[in-house]
Amino acid sequence: NYSISKTVLDEGIEQIMIMTASGSGVLIQKYEAFDPTMLQEMMLNEVTKVSVSYGYTMERQDYDKTLNYGQKLKVLKAALEYKGEIETYEITAYGGKDEGILIMTMNMNDEIDPEGADMIDLMWSSLQIK
Repeated sequence: NYSISKTVLDEGIEQIMIMTASGSGVLIQKYEAFDPTMLQEMMLNEVTKVSVSYGYTMERQDYDKTLNYGQKLKVLKAALEYKGEIETYEITAYGGKDEGILIMTMNMNDEIDPEGADMIDLMWSSLQIK
C-alpha cells in the first residue's frame, strides 16, 4: 500500500525509506565504505533536536533486541511527548569491516497511525541481517 523511495545519498551510501501519510515509517541506510555503528547516537540527536527545542520532553529507553534468527542489536530509543502527542524513534546499526546498515523507525502516534506501528512491527519481525 506504500511506495518505497530509494536514494543514493553519497558514494557508497544508499537509503531506502517507506512512510505512512502521517510520518511513521522505516528508514534503512546501507554503507559500503565504513561501519555506521558510530552514527547511531548522532542520528538520534539529529532527529529529536527540533522537537526537544520546541518543548517536547524526551525519555530514553535504549534496549537490546534479538531478531527472530538470533542476531542481537542494540537499539537506541527516544520517546518524545508534547501535550499528549507522542513520537517514538528507534535507531540501530549493524556493521562489519568497512560496511554496514543503519535502521531508523519513526512512530508518530499509535492511536492516530496504527498502520505505522504495524509497518514497524513487520520490519522488526522479518528483518534478517547477513
